[in-house]
Amino acid sequence: MKRTFLALIGSGALALAVVACSQEAPKSAADHMASPEAPAATGPIRGEGMVKAVDLAAGTITLDHEPIAAIQWPAMTMQFKAENADMLKDVRAGDHVAFELKSGTDSQTLTMLEKQ
Repeated sequence: MKRTFLALIGSGALALAVVACSQEAPKSAADHMASPEAPAATGPIRGEGMVKAVDLAAGTITLDHEPIAAIQWPAMTMQFKAENADMLKDVRAGDHVAFELKSGTDSQTLTMLEKQ
């Protein structure tokens, strides 16, 4: 959510101050998939980041990833589903990893994960 505040200051002279504040919530892959600007990239899409959390039972991993240019994502922290939960067994919070997303249209599924 962005807010812009305007203030008129002074008497007789006009001064203008503009302040923009951004308080956007962290994005999810679903937010990006719904975006009309997001390209429909195909095939595996590579990214890198740091593991924040792993849930073996759910087969999910939370990554603080760098920007992913192929699908125009900024750096952010997101949760992904592992295509195969076994790929999560050797990673822990704090590990730096490279990963692949299934595609631009299935960007919540990891198909590859390897420690760096």
